[in-house]
Amino acid sequence: MTKIKKEKDHPKEIKAKPSPNRNKFIALGVIAAIIAGVAYATYKSDSTVDTNFASIGGIPCETQEYTTYHIHAHLDIFVNGQHIQVPAQIGLENTCLYWLHTHTPDGIIHMESPKERDFTLGEFFDIWKATGSGFPTATNGPEIFVNGVLVSTDLSSTKMNAHDEIVLVYGDVPQGMPTFYQFPEGD
Repeated sequence: MTKIKKEKDHPKEIKAKPSPNRNKFIALGVIAAIIAGVAYATYKSDSTVDTNFASIGGIPCETQEYTTYHIHAHLDIFVNGQHIQVPAQIGLENTCLYWLHTHTPDGIIHMESPKERDFTLGEFFDIWKATGSGFPTATNGPEIFVNGVLVSTDLSSTKMNAHDEIVLVYGDVPQGMPTFYQFPEGD
């Protein structure tokens, strides 16, 4: 004889209904993950410092030029009376530029930073040594003239100010040494 199973002998399995808020929580989690990913990617791509190039004397190599503090000085170099050209592209790398740099071989030094600060000839020369070629070498330090006046400072302590005409003399002082530079209009 076959026994008939009754419902009360084997109760039906009752499945729990999904919470109506469950899908909302999943959607919010996905949206939060997307926002976090976009925020992280934006942060990494907006970084102004190019980490491929080391800072030189505390001056970073950045992917943007600053207008907050942007001044120019002019540099002439003489070795035994002969004028030495300051090269273009000092402080400019493939993907970034240092706060002290040159664009053209006219001796104009661009000083651009996110805030006002003092820059020295020594800092510019450190960047030149690290990023440029044609760096002048001499056994004795140069005599330094700023706007035609001999100064008693060395490279590391000679500050560069807006529109200074700076002349470094290695050896003989040239006749007709520059005391003023006519910057292009707007510089």
